[in-house]
Amino acid sequence: VEEDNWDYGIDVLLKALYLGPKNAIPHMTATGGGSIINLASVHSFLQEPGMLVYESAKAGVVGMTRQMATEFGPDGIRVNAIAPGHIVGEGLAKIWKDNPTGHEFFADQYPLRRTGIPDDIANGIAFLCSEEASFITGHTLAIDGGLSVQLQEKFGLRQANYVRNNPDTNLPT
Repeated sequence: VEEDNWDYGIDVLLKALYLGPKNAIPHMTATGGGSIINLASVHSFLQEPGMLVYESAKAGVVGMTRQMATEFGPDGIRVNAIAPGHIVGEGLAKIWKDNPTGHEFFADQYPLRRTGIPDDIANGIAFLCSEEASFITGHTLAIDGGLSVQLQEKFGLRQANYVRNNPDTNLPT
């Protein structure tokens, strides 16, 4: 990884999540507190080759969330994060529309056997901001259909079996 790529990735994926609260916390403290939700990723917990900058930054978001919860909890500020899995919004829906077999295979990685939708994320954020979550801080909520709790060592076998049973797929074997 080139140093300028590292710096750019850390700036966009981690530092930006520091700068927003840095400016908001004085106002939140003055008004009695509030809730900050940081955006982590399932990649905060699960690593993939070739993703050094992204996964390092997202793991940093988890650590920063915990530290901010410790620092600002006494001021009535709760700090949590969400860690989404694969969320299919408008852009990805267009991509998967042309490859439904690929999307089905991708969804099969998840214990719930589906990918997420934007409402899954919105509902998680709404909960963490609600009074029902008033005693939750420093937590990273995985909104990933169970991907982060599932051992992946047999994924290659499932992939090969899927391709064998779906010869029209363009997935690698």
